Amino acid sequence: MKYQDQKLLDALAVDFILGAMRGAARRRFQQLIMAKPVVRQTLWRWEQHLNPLAESLPETMPNSQLWQRIQQRLGWKNASFVKPQRAAIRPLWVGLALAATLMLAVVMLRPMLGSLPPQDIAVIQTSEAKAWWLVSKAQQKFTVKATAAVGAEQRNDYELWMLPASGAAPISLGLLPQQGEKTLDWPDAAQGIAIAALAVSFEPLGGSITGAPSGPVLFTAEIITL
Repeated sequence: MKYQDQKLLDALAVDFILGAMRGAARRRFQQLIMAKPVVRQTLWRWEQHLNPLAESLPETMPNSQLWQRIQQRLGWKNASFVKPQRAAIRPLWVGLALAATLMLAVVMLRPMLGSLPPQDIAVIQTSEAKAWWLVSKAQQKFTVKATAAVGAEQRNDYELWMLPASGAAPISLGLLPQQGEKTLDWPDAAQGIAIAALAVSFEPLGGSITGAPSGPVLFTAEIITL
């Protein structure tokens, strides 16, 4: 890939944010986000353009079936419904549908959070929009909640990283819970830094000892402010 081709980077970043990038291509781009400052900077810039779309959507109550699907994809409940059989859909529209589902969930959460101070949230999910962790940050604390989708590992840990928009090296935010909920302090090293994305790496027990991700990067997620 030609990293100096900014038009190509822009197109890839948009596809990634909207969920149109799937499978091996998405995993390769996640690796580039971790390794290339220019990719993190491009991703952060496009997030600033696209995130306001969620805030501009009118508050709309979905029908019960759609709300079940939203909750299932976010890992909030084991909703039971029959998936309709349809013809194959172009990957772009599948990605846009997943992105729209997440934005709709954010819009619906806003009234419940109206009396609270601003919060940064992120949904760490697979390319099929299956949520593994829900992350929220308020002031100097952040809370991480594992969903039932998280694969339990006895010999490894999942480590959460903050990717600075400046392209600087990733900053560890701590180990993710494999079940239940965990509250962590926001590290001093991350104070006042614009965030391009969050990333999750698969590490030995206790986390990386190098100060940088040493295992494979499994997920990346953008942050939305409520």
